[in-house]
Amino acid sequence: VEEAPPAKPPPPPRAAPAPMAPPPPPPARAGGGSIEFDLDLSDAMEETPAVAPPPPPRAAAPVAPPPAPAAARSGGSIEFDLDLSDDMTEAPAAKPPPAPVRPVAPPPAPVAAAVRPPPPPPAPPPPPPAALPNVRREAPRAPEPVGTPTVLAPAAAKQAPVSLGLDERGLPKTVFLPPPPQITGTGPVIGIDLGTTNSCVALLTNGRPLVLRSREGYNTIPSVISLNAQSKLLVSHRAKSQLVLRPQQTIYGAKRLVGRPYDSAVVNQVRERFHYEIVPDAAGRAAVRLGDHVLSLEEVQAIILKECKEMAETHLNQKVERAVVTVPAYYSEPQREATRKAGILAGLKVERILNEPTSAALAYGLNRELNKKVLVYDLGGGTFDATVLRIEKNVFEVLGTGGDIFLGGIDFDNLIVDYLLARFQEKEGIAFTGDGIALSRVSDAAERAKMALSERSSFEVHIPMLMMDEAGRPRDLRVVLTRQELEKICDPLLSRTIDVVRDVLLDAKLKASEVDDIILVGGMSRIPLVREKLKELFGKAAQASVNADEAVALGAALYSGSVDKVSSVVLIDVLPMTVGIAMPGGAFKRVIERNSPLPAQRSFAIATNKDNEEFLELSIFQGEDNHISANEYLGTVRIEGLPRGPKGSVRVAVTIKLDSECVLHVEAREYSTRKEVKATLATRYSPEELQKQLQVSKESAKAAEARRGADLKERAGGFWGFVKKALGRK
Repeated sequence: VEEAPPAKPPPPPRAAPAPMAPPPPPPARAGGGSIEFDLDLSDAMEETPAVAPPPPPRAAAPVAPPPAPAAARSGGSIEFDLDLSDDMTEAPAAKPPPAPVRPVAPPPAPVAAAVRPPPPPPAPPPPPPAALPNVRREAPRAPEPVGTPTVLAPAAAKQAPVSLGLDERGLPKTVFLPPPPQITGTGPVIGIDLGTTNSCVALLTNGRPLVLRSREGYNTIPSVISLNAQSKLLVSHRAKSQLVLRPQQTIYGAKRLVGRPYDSAVVNQVRERFHYEIVPDAAGRAAVRLGDHVLSLEEVQAIILKECKEMAETHLNQKVERAVVTVPAYYSEPQREATRKAGILAGLKVERILNEPTSAALAYGLNRELNKKVLVYDLGGGTFDATVLRIEKNVFEVLGTGGDIFLGGIDFDNLIVDYLLARFQEKEGIAFTGDGIALSRVSDAAERAKMALSERSSFEVHIPMLMMDEAGRPRDLRVVLTRQELEKICDPLLSRTIDVVRDVLLDAKLKASEVDDIILVGGMSRIPLVREKLKELFGKAAQASVNADEAVALGAALYSGSVDKVSSVVLIDVLPMTVGIAMPGGAFKRVIERNSPLPAQRSFAIATNKDNEEFLELSIFQGEDNHISANEYLGTVRIEGLPRGPKGSVRVAVTIKLDSECVLHVEAREYSTRKEVKATLATRYSPEELQKQLQVSKESAKAAEARRGADLKERAGGFWGFVKKALGRK
């Protein structure tokens, strides 16, 4: 607003020089939802008396001022953090004074009227000047160093995340996706390889599987979502382009975290490797922060699945509601269930959860009349699986499986990043101190170098102006990386994959020489050193008959053809990890062993350990460690309605069943009455609450303490010490 030319006021009476007013506060920044105003604290604070100024002269051409700030009060300023993104009702404007005046005590507010009033007469010593309170979306700034007391409200972005909870169908409520529709369960079935770094979708056309292209013309899409600067949700290639520019607002690798508790050792292990923020939801599960929202990982996966669904609908020109979705063979039961929920959120009925190595074997051997034993070596962007199968015509029997869900291309990239930054420090003489954007640039360069060195012998990594040194000079990263150096960097991780392969052969009771073919799956399997190590172990070269990026999706599409009809395809899979129960003292009792053929079931008996006990609770875990603290908590079975009786007199037969997709079912029957007892599998307990339910005897607690060593004795006290140690928390 331009000031109107002021009228010539009568000269005011000269007075003693007034004390110099402090400089005015900076004007409010335009844009960004930021509003600044004075806050009337007259109800809470005593007004500071001020000398009434003389009436201002009349303006020649007054301009309508913006709402005038209320008179400043003593006691300082208050900063609020206000989210202006939702609907707001306008607050009634404060009644303006007769004309804007310059108070004596506080700093002057911006002049809104056309006339600048004369300086007031001298006043008593003013109280300390109060800064204008700021209402803005970002975190509040530190108070000015003028001695003014400042009360800061917590920033919205730093508040504890609020879970959206579950809807009436037990599904996570969504932020960016509409409520899931009712799925009819009819129409075509597509196959989706939901990968850690890339996803692929295929369908069966005239008996042959076909990989669909994305909007950009690619056979795979990045499993990435992002918010751009305008808070618009981006998916796939458009989202990946934001990875360098907005790393904190770009979500990738969600497949590693879905279905996991926030406090799990696995989440703690990888949290620092992601550029975005991983937070707990109200149920204690891992979630992510995107913009001003907290998203469940099921929704992140659902957004990617929805993109795959729309690709198929564009190709077929009809609605698609059904899919076969693949997961790593080493996925736990909660992770499989989370994947199924993600499909529902995307508007898909997941007809079958298929293990990725099994799906790749289908792409290799279906309808080929084979009689072979094959190894599927699946090294993808985030996980590694090794599976040995026996193929007899169209019968695919898994003999053994193993893997590592935290061994994939992302981990190789991290090692290359560490190497590049070490070379940068060695060459420039200073350590890397760049921000998240700079680190994302290095990560992007590491991935490009890794891919290029699969076909070339050397690659130059050049990142101009990576960071500024203390003198303000830009420093570049320039490193020539050779294939030999890359293989040296990657050798420790590749050796881990070979160790897993050896264990799988041992579980399958096979020698390396008995394996007929080796199938390579996943983009990381293209590294020449992978082929060399496998040839060294098996004495033969790996097959090149399947596309490493598309084989899993093609196999899922082939299996989709058997969903609606009796098929000759027979899949016999195995349990990837042992399922068992928690015992007093935190011991893990195995019930269904790893590599047991699916479906599988085991029965056992438990008895009451108190007089007149009316219910029993059984805690179920999955893993290979002998202590529950290192295994994954699946849930608690609560067996209610038991007849009263002395301790140990009431016995219950419990049956744990796993179907062909590793979905867990529990049944219970009380012995004396032979009646069914209500049993529900619920993950409503957090691990901490679970430990409170365990009845730990003094003897077993002492034995557990002795087994855990002197560290436990020093740091743990009694039962709660055991609880903390059993959960692996300091």
